[in-house]
Amino acid sequence: MRNKTLASGVLAVTVTIIVAGIFGSARAQQTQNPWSRCCGMGHWPMGHGMMGQRGHGMMGSMPRHHQAMMSGVPAPYNSLRNPLPRTRETVDRGAAVYDQSCASCHGATGEGDGEAGRNLSPPPGNLAWLSQMPMAQWDPFMYWTVAEGGAEFGSAMPAFKDALPKDDIWAVIAFIQAQLPRKSK
Repeated sequence: MRNKTLASGVLAVTVTIIVAGIFGSARAQQTQNPWSRCCGMGHWPMGHGMMGQRGHGMMGSMPRHHQAMMSGVPAPYNSLRNPLPRTRETVDRGAAVYDQSCASCHGATGEGDGEAGRNLSPPPGNLAWLSQMPMAQWDPFMYWTVAEGGAEFGSAMPAFKDALPKDDIWAVIAFIQAQLPRKSK
């Protein structure tokens, strides 16, 4: 009888712990920011606040993405649309602008592995990865990113709004949105 009572007590304690864990976990998830476990804004195995490291198929630091998803892009950018035609010429122009203004940090293939970006923290974003994500097709987000640079988010990316003509910014965005294609040699 004593063993049966002991077993019942152990079972009751075990069930209580499991149930408390399930409901406690659900409550914690309800009270925490829903984005805190997404988009690099939480504690991930790859590091706090990161979606991976340069050259591993993920984009670097994601606070801009998080802000855009939570609050949208700033008013001056929120209704912008690329005025350039989606043609091979536009993409080729964007490739030339990319080579001149972006590749030194983001790398020739957009993987964030350019020579000038090797010692930056956070590292340059992996544009090859970004180009495959729906976020890359959001013109206001892309223009805001290139025009304003990364200072607001602790990144060394320069603002290009005064350094490049608007059509060059749009061309490089078209190049990224086309997944950084290169002409065959």
